[in-house]
Amino acid sequence: MKPLKILIIDDEKVICNACHLILSERGHTVERKTDGASGLKALQFKRYDVVLLDMMLPDMEGMEILKIIRQETPQTGIIVITGYSTVANALKAMKLGAADYLAKPFSEDELLASVKKVCPD
Repeated sequence: MKPLKILIIDDEKVICNACHLILSERGHTVERKTDGASGLKALQFKRYDVVLLDMMLPDMEGMEILKIIRQETPQTGIIVITGYSTVANALKAMKLGAADYLAKPFSEDELLASVKKVCPD
């Protein structure tokens, strides 16, 4: 797998740090943002191959961010991550353009498989 540019938007620092460690150890460039506004701002200035997007952020809902990302950068792969996993939320996220959906807590293997699914090259 080629090195990817990955943005993590999640208010849980433990999740951000763990994902950063796992993905950067595999040669990916990873940035972390802990709220929706800073995540969207980062997306205005850089292109990312993958965004790991939490559905519950302190300043805005993940579904709104998902819609914005999909409109502005349709080529970006979006993996929704949430601690409030329901089939309805997963279906809604996929309808809005998410490429995959991970329920917290997820394993290292699940994270890597999801990223590979989104960017198989």
